[in-house]
Amino acid sequence: MVIRNKKIIGLISFLVGLIIFGYMVFKIRVIFYGNKTEAVVTGFVVHQNGARKVLNENGSSKKPFSGRSPFVKFRIKNGSEVETYSKVLQMFFFTGYHLGNKVTVIYNPKNPREIFILNAKEIPGSLLMTAFGILLIVMGKSFIFPKNRVV
Repeated sequence: MVIRNKKIIGLISFLVGLIIFGYMVFKIRVIFYGNKTEAVVTGFVVHQNGARKVLNENGSSKKPFSGRSPFVKFRIKNGSEVETYSKVLQMFFFTGYHLGNKVTVIYNPKNPREIFILNAKEIPGSLLMTAFGILLIVMGKSFIFPKNRVV
């Protein structure tokens, strides 16, 4: 297959990679300035007409290895209780959360509903999306600025 306009494909790849990489940095930035606390898993997220909480751990009985992002409940420094969920991509074919699990969360002091669950279960999805963004950036750069080859 011959690609006729490599610069446009490179530009699109580069921009999509920047968006994905920027999104991941935006989602995990709370790690660097947030407050750490303990939380309990109280339910799971279903994305139908917005996010809502359910108590069923699995996506369905047909997909036993699929799970959902957990809703967690925790207290912030002023004593009020917050219930929210992590918006970071998670890969449940490795492992999932269960009701009542205790987890450590880092939350934004200005917006406590913005959290990152400090758990190894969050790492595969975060790394995958970050690596995909970097791959698109590198691929786009190589299409935009090709190396001159002497044959």
